[in-house]
Amino acid sequence: MDAVNKPAPDETDDPRAAEARIGDAQAPRAETRAPDTRAADTRVTPMMEQYIEIKAANPDCLLFYRMGDFYEMFFSDAETASRALGIVLTKRGKHQGADIPMCGVPIERADEYLHRLIALGHRVAVCEQMEDPAEAKKRGGKSVVRRDVVRLVTPGTLTEDSLLDSRRNNFLAAIVRGKPSSGSDDVRFALACLDISTGEFRLTECDRVRLASEIARVEPGEVIVSDALWEDPEVAPFLRSLPAVTPLGRDVFDGASAERRLTSYFAVATSDAFGTFSRLELTAAAACVTYVERTQLGKRPPLSPPSREALGATLSIDAATRANLELMKTLGGERRGSLVAAIDRTVTAAGSRLLAQRIAAPLTDPAAIARRLDAVELFTRESILRGIVREKLAAAPDLARSLARIVLARGGPRDLAAIRDGLGLEVDRDGAAGLRHGEPLGHAVDG
Repeated sequence: MDAVNKPAPDETDDPRAAEARIGDAQAPRAETRAPDTRAADTRVTPMMEQYIEIKAANPDCLLFYRMGDFYEMFFSDAETASRALGIVLTKRGKHQGADIPMCGVPIERADEYLHRLIALGHRVAVCEQMEDPAEAKKRGGKSVVRRDVVRLVTPGTLTEDSLLDSRRNNFLAAIVRGKPSSGSDDVRFALACLDISTGEFRLTECDRVRLASEIARVEPGEVIVSDALWEDPEVAPFLRSLPAVTPLGRDVFDGASAERRLTSYFAVATSDAFGTFSRLELTAAAACVTYVERTQLGKRPPLSPPSREALGATLSIDAATRANLELMKTLGGERRGSLVAAIDRTVTAAGSRLLAQRIAAPLTDPAAIARRLDAVELFTRESILRGIVREKLAAAPDLARSLARIVLARGGPRDLAAIRDGLGLEVDRDGAAGLRHGEPLGHAVDG
């Protein structure tokens, strides 16, 4: 077990205690009377007051509260994280007469612990120090370092390589239910799927049975629904069977403002720029972008315009059949031994993700199937061409995910280098090598 065992802070050996000592010096000690221990137990130090205020603004998240070289958690967050991560639960001072539970994780290993928490379905608010502790001291002995939440980490809004599988998309899905038309029991649902790490954004409208199949196909990292839908007895059993569902308020799923929110995100005058969508689809799409803006605290990752997935264009496979076919993972939950693992010979992360999408959604249109088979035939027949293309592709970085991190201010030198290298690649899609049999290479690749 990987434990971070920190005893109660001591002035002589814990650098993080410096700030706490500033906050704990609340009142001058009486010289002639014994201290009032009841008052000491119930008072709130400036540091803990700050923590409680920030936590109150993020009640549905575990709060990673930055203190020096650690992210600390207190109260129920500490108890939850201690159980989830297998780290030692300690205590720090008292609050309203009771010990304050506390645990923490080191900054340099924060991504590892975040990955484990997210995998268990938790949401995390990351609260950073916004100034140097020396600046706080200049304001007086009772001042605390300014802190603020810089991002909300949720299962469907991840961008870091350390938190993602490069071979799979990580979709955020929004489900919206429409009202049945008069004289009909047919209830329609809209499903929006968005991957902020790659920019992919898709919409579809379907019935209840197809919705379950679509969710099984996409395997979203997180699903957002309205509070009303979450509590609806007809849909609640299905929603509660999904691994990570986040109920949200009515404002996120407000149909009246959906088009305005969506067009504002993409800075266009009307949604007609994207095509024709139903009101349900627009509502689901707007819910996705609204949630992204909130979790990224106003930052807008680069997204492709939403596109509609036509019903019937791909084969609908229910969850049970999909599991038994072991398309993406075995019945034991592992990728190894699945169909995709057996045939994946791609040389790029983006190629691996595309292959997984195609296996998960077999085509039904004969013409589209023929085009794809023509591409396979071309590369099977032209071994030299195949080798050239694979060599070129092997040098291609994962541009989409690097760009998303740069835009969200989470990128580093490797992401900048990846964008530089990607822009420097020269791939002649319509060059002579692809014209050997009268067909441009670009057509074969797109197939």
